[in-house]
Amino acid sequence: MKILRTIALCALTLIGAGVARAQEAEAKLVDEVVARVNGSVILRSAYLRAQQDLLDELKSRGLKDAELEKQFNEMKPIILDQLIDTELLAQRAKELSLDVEPQVNQQLLRIMKENNLQSLDELEQKMREVGVDINEVRRVLRTRFASDAVRSKEVFGKIYFSLTEKDKRDYYEQHKELFTTPGEVTLSRIFFAAGKDPAQSLARAKDVTAQARVGSADFVALAKRYSEEELGKKGGLIGAINIPDLSTEVRTAIGNSPVGTVTDPVKLETPPGYAIFRIDARKEAVVKPFEGREVIDDVGQRIAYERGSVEMDKYLEKLRDEAFIEVDPRYQLANSKVKSAQIKRVPYSEENRKGKKKKEDTEKKDKPKEAEKTTVTAKP
Repeated sequence: MKILRTIALCALTLIGAGVARAQEAEAKLVDEVVARVNGSVILRSAYLRAQQDLLDELKSRGLKDAELEKQFNEMKPIILDQLIDTELLAQRAKELSLDVEPQVNQQLLRIMKENNLQSLDELEQKMREVGVDINEVRRVLRTRFASDAVRSKEVFGKIYFSLTEKDKRDYYEQHKELFTTPGEVTLSRIFFAAGKDPAQSLARAKDVTAQARVGSADFVALAKRYSEEELGKKGGLIGAINIPDLSTEVRTAIGNSPVGTVTDPVKLETPPGYAIFRIDARKEAVVKPFEGREVIDDVGQRIAYERGSVEMDKYLEKLRDEAFIEVDPRYQLANSKVKSAQIKRVPYSEENRKGKKKKEDTEKKDKPKEAEKTTVTAKP
């Protein structure tokens, strides 16, 4: 899950919605510090933006109402955790002198081209018009790429380069399906809508199936004559489809049948009805050989990712233990991995001020006495 979406990518939407963005700016709340991470801060605006990113992602999965709220509340504790972890990684990148400025510039150029702009100055102007500061975009991009660079160098890269050929070959043999180009079939179909009498539709489908199999009429001609969908006007040609992408019913009906086979009628749910299929062409699945550089690299990356997930958690825990992290109590959730430093803050009062001044005056008076006790007079 990408909790921290790049502001630059958000800017693509903002550029197309300048008026709405300007109206929202009028009601913008004053920002505040949510957490301190060593010498840096995480602002409320970044936290709220990350919350919205999470909501958008959950909605994109089709979640709604009670289920959406349930999932959001369960995942909410990780929002601030990830923001803090990203900041810790960015700080570590500085310690390692990792330069990510080329990636930042490349991303801005990509955004510029996607919006048909001629220069970065023009991009900056467009962003300014919708209330986006390009310097803030650069900062967020820099943080993102820096944290990715540390992950790669300190955790995943170390695992990747420590792998032996045996490690990679064993993984390949156990997961060959991941390195297989799926089989493909080119299909045509004749569709019969279920209508008010599904049994009658099935009977028509069986009759046309018989005609297609005995060769009394060409399949294309039958499709144009009997098919009850727009596709029929073109002879029923669907085109090439990867076999794993077919529905279970169609995949079962086709099986390993050779080219030219006409299937029995298959019941469809969407749209409701029956269809007969003809296999026009077929490509068998192909397993990519292990010896190919592309496969070897892919295997190594997969292993590094799988093993690195656990190691990354340990690495982040170490960074947190060595850092000073203070979280505003209002944002410190029970299930958060990151715990705030406990700092006792004494509210200002006149009594506290007088007490502090009295203590300072006493310490000043005592200093000469201490100096006398520790002074050693040199012998003549």
